[in-house]
Amino acid sequence: MMTMVKWKDVWIGEIHSWEHERGDSCIVMGHGFGAVKDMLMMYAEKFGEHFSLVLFDYRHFGRSKGEPRQLIDVRKQLEDWRSAVEYAKSKYKRVAIWGSSFSGGHVLMIASERDVDAVVAQVPLVDGMEVAKAMRARGPRFMALGLLDLLLSPLGGLKVPIAGDKGLLPSDYLKVVEDVRRRCPWDVPWENYTYPRVVLSIPFYRPIKRVDRIKCPVFYLVAEDDAVTPPGAVLRAAERTKRAEVMKVKGGHFDVYLRFFDEASDRELEFLRRYLG
Repeated sequence: MMTMVKWKDVWIGEIHSWEHERGDSCIVMGHGFGAVKDMLMMYAEKFGEHFSLVLFDYRHFGRSKGEPRQLIDVRKQLEDWRSAVEYAKSKYKRVAIWGSSFSGGHVLMIASERDVDAVVAQVPLVDGMEVAKAMRARGPRFMALGLLDLLLSPLGGLKVPIAGDKGLLPSDYLKVVEDVRRRCPWDVPWENYTYPRVVLSIPFYRPIKRVDRIKCPVFYLVAEDDAVTPPGAVLRAAERTKRAEVMKVKGGHFDVYLRFFDEASDRELEFLRRYLG
C-alpha cells in the first residue's frame, strides 16, 4: 500500500492537485487518456523520496471540477498543464514535467513553449495520425460515434467505454486500474466511460511537429510492441529532439506500468536526478 509520501490538497483554479514538498526541485505529473492522478501514485511515491511533486487531475476528471464529467478535451488539458507548470515555477527553482501516453504528448507540447528543466515522455502519443492508423478496424466505428456524439452534445452526448472489448483502448488498460486499486489504501475515483468526440481531434494532434523547439533534455520511454502509441513515431520524435535520451522495453503499451515498472522508473529517476540535482 502506498502511503509514504506526504501530500496536501492544492487547488489551481479548477484543477485539484496533490502537492508534496521536498526541496527546491519539483516534478509536475499529469495522467494519461481517461485516467486519474491516483493511477500515477507508484511513480509519484518513488520520485517523492527525492523531489517535490505536483500531481493533478485534468478538468472533468477525478477530483477536479468541470462538467460534463469524463470529457477528454485536448485544448483544455494543455491549458491545465500550463496552469500546473506555472504554479510549480512560482514555488520551485527547478521544474521537470512527466507524462505518460496521452500526457506524454502533452509534456512535449508544453516543453516546446515553456522553459522547464527536463521532460519524461513515457510511451507518448507523439503523432495522432499514426495513432488513428493503429486503430485499424476500430477507427471508422469510433469516428462515426464521435460525429454522433458531437451532434448530440447539446442533449448530453454519447458515452463509450474508455477501455474494454468495446472501448477506445484495449482491455489491458483495466489491468493497470486493478493494480492501482489493489495498491491504494483509498477509493480510486476512476470511471470507465468518456465521450467519443475526442477521436475527431486525435488525428490532428501531432506533438512530433513541435519537438525540435524543445531546449531541455527529454527522456523517451518506448515500448517496442506498443499497439496504442506506435513506437516508430516515438523514435522519429526522439530523432528530432535536440537533447533526447531513449530507453526501449520489449513489451506493450501497458507493460511499462506493470512488468517493466521497476526498470522504467529506475531509469527515469536516474535521468531526473541528473537534471534536477
